[in-house]
Amino acid sequence: MSAGIELQPEDIEVLQNEPGDEPAVLVKVESPVRVQNLPRKAGATKTWNLTTTPTRVLAADHRRASATLLAIGGNVLVALSSAAKESAQSSALWPQNVPLTIGADSEIYAATVTGTATLTVITELWATGE
Repeated sequence: MSAGIELQPEDIEVLQNEPGDEPAVLVKVESPVRVQNLPRKAGATKTWNLTTTPTRVLAADHRRASATLLAIGGNVLVALSSAAKESAQSSALWPQNVPLTIGADSEIYAATVTGTATLTVITELWATGE
């Protein structure tokens, strides 16, 4: 390592090396554009034994790309906020054995309509860049 290299330059030196005010360029695309989802780099799974009492199965997480819920043994009520979980009218009724994918990063509550059920939750997190 050379002794003459400055590892922490002064602020004024950094600001001088930044590009100045360059005009914006308008780009118009008139043909189909390929879109590709980013890879999901992490995820988690968990299984819950639900009753008619609403349970928070996922906390709000800005890193979450999606959550897939699958209830076995009974229909479930799903709510995306603590306020919505308080009434069946504010929750979504979801049939058993039908996967529900939620793209929102909000908290998720679930409860059975009657009796008990098993709820499997699979989450995928956005790629964070490397």
